[in-house]
Amino acid sequence: MRGARRSSGRRPDRASGAPRHGPVLRFRLASLVAAQMFDFGTFTVMVGRHGVESEANPLVANGLALFGMPVVAILKAALVILLAAIVVLLDHGRTTRLRSPRLAATIAVLAVLGGLIGGIANVLAT
Repeated sequence: MRGARRSSGRRPDRASGAPRHGPVLRFRLASLVAAQMFDFGTFTVMVGRHGVESEANPLVANGLALFGMPVVAILKAALVILLAAIVVLLDHGRTTRLRSPRLAATIAVLAVLGGLIGGIANVLAT
């Protein structure tokens, strides 16, 4: 059949014809943000109780010592925005060359694991 396309199994969005990824993508992004904010929240409590020396990551400890908590908060927010943008772009790539839902899922899972491991390590240190 000329001009026939294979169906990806997803229902297209009515307006743009793009596949709908809404609930899964929103859950990935919410999980990513929640895990990273858990890490940041436990970090602030740990540093407040025990000081900069309690941070195991030397980059974060030096950044906190040199620039203070506002810069660390801005960097954490930038990290979350960057990770979320990468996940969205890989999941919703405009061309098939840029689109990689498996890689998007892998990056989201690794970001969640990183946030959870960091947060749990911070809790154990307090």
